[in-house]
Amino acid sequence: MYFGLSPIAIRKLAFDFSQKLNLKVPKTLTDKNQAGIDWFSAFLKRNPTLSIRQPEATSISRAMNFNRANVKLFMDKYESVMLKYKFEAQHIYNLDGTGITTVQNTEKVVALQGKKQIGAITSGECGTLVTMCLAVNATGNFIPPMFIFPRVNYKDFFIRGGPAGCIGASNKSGWMQGEKFLTFMKHFANHVRPSVDRKILVLLDNHEPHLFLPVIDFCRSVGIVLLSFPSHCSHKLRPLDRSVYGPFKKFINQNMTVWMYNNPGKRITIYDIPHISSGAIICAATPKNILNGFSVSGIWPFNRDAFSEDEYAPSSVTDIMIDIQAQTSSEPPSETLISPEQNKTIPESTISRKSFKGGRKKGKTAILTDTPEKIELENKVTNTAKRSLQFKENNKTPKKVKKSKTVPKKNKNKIVDSEEEEETFCLVCGDTYSNSKNKETWIQCLKCKLWAHENCTDSTKMTAFYKCDNCEADE
Repeated sequence: MYFGLSPIAIRKLAFDFSQKLNLKVPKTLTDKNQAGIDWFSAFLKRNPTLSIRQPEATSISRAMNFNRANVKLFMDKYESVMLKYKFEAQHIYNLDGTGITTVQNTEKVVALQGKKQIGAITSGECGTLVTMCLAVNATGNFIPPMFIFPRVNYKDFFIRGGPAGCIGASNKSGWMQGEKFLTFMKHFANHVRPSVDRKILVLLDNHEPHLFLPVIDFCRSVGIVLLSFPSHCSHKLRPLDRSVYGPFKKFINQNMTVWMYNNPGKRITIYDIPHISSGAIICAATPKNILNGFSVSGIWPFNRDAFSEDEYAPSSVTDIMIDIQAQTSSEPPSETLISPEQNKTIPESTISRKSFKGGRKKGKTAILTDTPEKIELENKVTNTAKRSLQFKENNKTPKKVKKSKTVPKKNKNKIVDSEEEEETFCLVCGDTYSNSKNKETWIQCLKCKLWAHENCTDSTKMTAFYKCDNCEADE
């Protein structure tokens, strides 16, 4: 799984297999150590169930974390809230955000054979990202989206031409943040109209903005139940990822290409995103696509066995096996066969238990609006604030004073012995310079040129123009 064979790899594997069987092959194939293109074409014709596909990139974190244990834990939580609140399809929502960039991906075009370079106009080299947050429910409906723009101040014209009923917000990054997610949840509640007697279930990721305490307090007050997916499992469990956002990205790329064609010489800006994405949302978030997303993820209708063993197989690569002595049979095989493992060596995982230590703690599936989970989040926020405050106090450095000298001047007119010459006393407390604490600042009087601790002097005075009390009294 996730290590599919390319056409060239299959041709090399077929050549190696022929060598194992001592078959005669043409000399031209021997020079390249792989079967020919004609053989590969005939191989596909003999096996009509096979086809050449473009694989979807999947991170190793997703491959490792989508396992039976994580899915079972989520399904147990999901079943418990379903039995407790008796949710129907119209009460189950999935929400998440996706990034929309101002530079579209190019599409395939028809061109003459043999031409090496084919150009396609894009809006720029590197696009600016706008975040769109969308919510869909298990009956095939969706809530008007929210767009977050990378701007400090938000203006109403940002969402001009966007989907009907959509809202907008802005921040410096253009990504979803806790305050903006609270704004979206209020927008969501205005459309869904939840209540304490008629609760609504919302399935979402356990990203930091979704764990914002004011959001959880708001959801508890209006009757919204929040259930989070396990970390790195949304590509299989989230309906929006399974059937909506894929077509949406395809349609918005098409709409951007049409916009560039109808507006020659112009660039797509972030203010054109709502208008361009309006048609893409209507085409992608159809009832059929949304219902298929809830169905294949096992959410509605509820299905614990929505995923086959093949889909869990990639996570078994990193399983830490217990050493068990295997019982082997001494009987010889009835016939001689060459297995794929004998023809091609498959490397095994060398990951040990120590490899998983350290790093940030992974989020787990949880009912965020439950009292125990809310208390845990509150304690986490409190502990984080305490650690941050303690860190600042431990690393607090005294104010730097711009002065021409860092070592006290020695009085050349006064004749003292060598021990007294090395010591300088504070004008206020009388403590010596050698007993100073680490990073403790000393300041010098402009008039008498004697030194004192900065902490012993009047903090309201400017340290760069400091005059001791004796000099000020003489004046």
